[in-house]
Amino acid sequence: MKIGLLYSLTGPRAEMERSIFDGAALAIHEINADGGVRGAELECAVFDDRSEVGLSVAGIDHLCGDEGVDIIVGGYTSASRVAMIPAVHAHRALLMYPTYFEGEETDHRVFYCGAAPNQYLADYLGWIASNLGRRVYVVGSDYIYPRVLAEAVQRLGGRWNVETVGNRYVPLRETSFTEVVRDIERVRPDVVVSNLVGLESTTAFYTEFHRAGFDSATLPIAATVTTPIDLEHMPPEVGDGHYMVGTYFSTIDSEANRTYRRSLLAVRGQRRAHAAQVGAYNAVHAVRLAAEVARSTDAAGIAEALLGIRFDGNPEGLPFCFRSNHYSAHPSYVGRAGGGEYDVVAEFAPRLPEPWWLSRSPLFAAL
Repeated sequence: MKIGLLYSLTGPRAEMERSIFDGAALAIHEINADGGVRGAELECAVFDDRSEVGLSVAGIDHLCGDEGVDIIVGGYTSASRVAMIPAVHAHRALLMYPTYFEGEETDHRVFYCGAAPNQYLADYLGWIASNLGRRVYVVGSDYIYPRVLAEAVQRLGGRWNVETVGNRYVPLRETSFTEVVRDIERVRPDVVVSNLVGLESTTAFYTEFHRAGFDSATLPIAATVTTPIDLEHMPPEVGDGHYMVGTYFSTIDSEANRTYRRSLLAVRGQRRAHAAQVGAYNAVHAVRLAAEVARSTDAAGIAEALLGIRFDGNPEGLPFCFRSNHYSAHPSYVGRAGGGEYDVVAEFAPRLPEPWWLSRSPLFAAL
């Protein structure tokens, strides 16, 4: 059996997406060390889209057409996912998308291995209101994920009397935040919710924020995207003490996570672990389990079998499985940055995935 891996291994997104690739590659290594798939080695074909959304589509065409794969594990940004889906349909393939994202989508050829917002943002807002303050200033990159998250903050905020007192967007890869920081100084919120995406923008904002005299004690940042990859590029005084929500942090105290971290370092040489990387790891293991029980290894057979699998080695701390809507189950955590990692300071029970939650009453039902 062969699967395709499609990531930005060069270009501006390379550092982040190489780390996600490492999660998928580790799973392939583990599967082959355990006998492969139905007694044969799990092979992979790799395509580098060079951080260009247009090349993501070319990657699907190459992997499905030239390499003959039916299953692709890949994509990071919502822009790349949306661009790839028509090509996935054209080739009658499946996309295993590893990243938590904005939801508001269902597609029978996509399996969503990361969380929908109602699985991580709802409890996070309640925690922010109780621990950091109720007047929030939202800053994000100017595309679909940050805009949907900002709308969610406004819609859900009333449940905890959270008020959005500022809302700013900047272009992707923006590195100048002078006007944003001045506006934050003017408004004086209790907390800044950061939905900035990308290493350049995230590190630039945190740095300029710190230079303006703010720190986690005077005005905490509560992020939804700032990963350990980003923290590694910040001095401790810039990043330490700020917060992040995630379905996974590397400091989760479980045997599955300790095993994962040891293997990630030993096999891939990767020290940094984060939720999207774990999503790719779980995706590959899920495909293996589905192939073991499917009547065939084509896309249709795998898709049917994926709805019945359960991967107990999930580093998140919850057995990994899919619901009938192709979304997966996840716990959520709040982490506080320190030394380039996040220490878990709060943990929430897993919630039923609701992809269309913005168009309905918010769901808070636990699994």
